[in-house]
Amino acid sequence: MPTLSERLHSAFAPAAPRPLAAGECRTPAGKRCGLCFAGRITYETETAQKPAPLDAFWSALGTGIPLEPFVPSPLGRLYRTVSKRKAFIRGRTFTLGLIGTDDESERSFPMDVGQCAIEPAVHASVYSVVQTYLQKRENSSLAEEFNYVIVKGGDEAATVIFNMNHFSSANRREVNRISKHLTGRVPAVKGLFVFVDEERSRYYLSGRPTRSERPSTPRAQKLFGTDLLSHSVSGTPFRYSPLSFSQTNHAILPEFTGRAASLLQLSKDDALYDLYCGYGLFSLTLAPQVRSVTGVELSRGSISDAIANARRLRAENVKFLSADISPAMMRRLLGGAEKGTRKVLLDPPRSGTASGVIDVIAEARPAAVLHIFCNPPVIASELQRWKNAGYAPVTAVPFDMFPGTDEVELMVLLRRSA
Repeated sequence: MPTLSERLHSAFAPAAPRPLAAGECRTPAGKRCGLCFAGRITYETETAQKPAPLDAFWSALGTGIPLEPFVPSPLGRLYRTVSKRKAFIRGRTFTLGLIGTDDESERSFPMDVGQCAIEPAVHASVYSVVQTYLQKRENSSLAEEFNYVIVKGGDEAATVIFNMNHFSSANRREVNRISKHLTGRVPAVKGLFVFVDEERSRYYLSGRPTRSERPSTPRAQKLFGTDLLSHSVSGTPFRYSPLSFSQTNHAILPEFTGRAASLLQLSKDDALYDLYCGYGLFSLTLAPQVRSVTGVELSRGSISDAIANARRLRAENVKFLSADISPAMMRRLLGGAEKGTRKVLLDPPRSGTASGVIDVIAEARPAAVLHIFCNPPVIASELQRWKNAGYAPVTAVPFDMFPGTDEVELMVLLRRSA
């Protein structure tokens, strides 16, 4: 069965490449970036052609229900609130480049594009200023310490994270110098951090602490500005750490959280369990509609942000737990008596749920489960687990959370089938 990615690539292949603005989606040498569709087609073309292959993919899963209408993004381009560039030194030249998403596509990268079509303009400004600075001969030793540069936020306010191999008193003065240089030239940068990864991990905010690091040593150290990022969803304000997971498309979140509430048919009699809750996006936007909310997330940093958000909002019917979402943990969480009707919302990482988690949730017999998928290849196996546990999909809504790419977010409502 063709994957969703293969179906989308096939659908967009016949489209003639669109004209590009100066520096857009290409390198200084003029090479076009092919990492996503945004450099080839307009968003109007994309939204017109995306539903058909998506419907075909869903139909092939054999769920027996049709997809709801495709929900486009309010911002089809320039929408990403999180982006990154990997640091490379080729010969004597330092480059910040886009990289592929898998081993095969990485062969064509890095690409030092000017303006990426799906990133806000401030992201391009940050990468340009940092790259130009580190290409100077007198900054070559500092350039060798860089792994990634990450930008979170939009044109009004952004936070920058330098992922570095080393940061100590030995190079602190040099790092402070580039910090001042960057913030002086890009006023939208309101916060700047250093994240240390001595292993030079493949992923931009990962890597285990080394033996020399004390347990209390923060992985991200602030150099400048605000400690937290912020945004608002339908009037609910959120603040969160630069290391907390955050959605890459803030523009679509009001529709995203609103549809979750309507699908679950929330009421004041409901006890809602928000699994993989992050800094409380769903928990706190949905809390006014239910009796209680319990949010669970492995990351202690994200849970700390969620608790702080709840306190600021005076959300007294919400509690947050930092725990690995495993079968044993879910059995403890759902094993006791509960006032009201149980409903579960889960938004797991790309790899999906751990083995046995779905079975334990099903054993608690929630009235409704809303499972959000951000990685289409795992949908078939996860839905089969739900089927084996006695739950079947009754509604499925596709969201264009990642315009320009071959990824789609699917919100699937499940209820007991017997």
